[in-house]
Amino acid sequence: MEKGKISQDRIVTAATQLFYTQGYNQTSVSDIASEIGITKGNLHYHFRSKDELLEAVINHRLHYITDSLEQWDKEFPEPKARLKRFVKMVLNQESEIMRYGCPMGSLNVELGKCQDSLRNKARAMFDEFANWLEKVFKQMGHKDSKTLSKHLLSMAQGAALMSYVYADGKLLKRELKEIEKWIDSLAQK
Repeated sequence: MEKGKISQDRIVTAATQLFYTQGYNQTSVSDIASEIGITKGNLHYHFRSKDELLEAVINHRLHYITDSLEQWDKEFPEPKARLKRFVKMVLNQESEIMRYGCPMGSLNVELGKCQDSLRNKARAMFDEFANWLEKVFKQMGHKDSKTLSKHLLSMAQGAALMSYVYADGKLLKRELKEIEKWIDSLAQK
């Protein structure tokens, strides 16, 4: 891998973590440069603006999401098992959610307050999951697959938000268990 690519990857990785833990608006270009030990000028060589860097972070996350969903499709041939894998993904992030909230949800809320064009780009992460969930529900024979997809996303986001608000991991586990029961109750048509 060429040196410029390594630097770019390191910048995106650091920005991903800082945007999540500190917030996009609270993270400066200096913070990111400092985190990986480069100058602001070097960072600006790779990314002209923080907004451009955010796009790279979103694209990085989208690539990760797409790869994960493709892996789940291969690993879990049964649709309900794939839906439960989605729920497990939320549970696997319990400690981070307790401390910082959902990475996608937090970013969308922050950007939605006064940066709609950036939020629309960030929403693509939710769209990726929603489209995949819709496909899974269709495979189960549900005509209302789009509605079910958004319902499952809403339940997972609600569980993540409330467990963050109350710093309560038991709440997250309990709510995710209820979501799994709901999945089990769905008829395979």
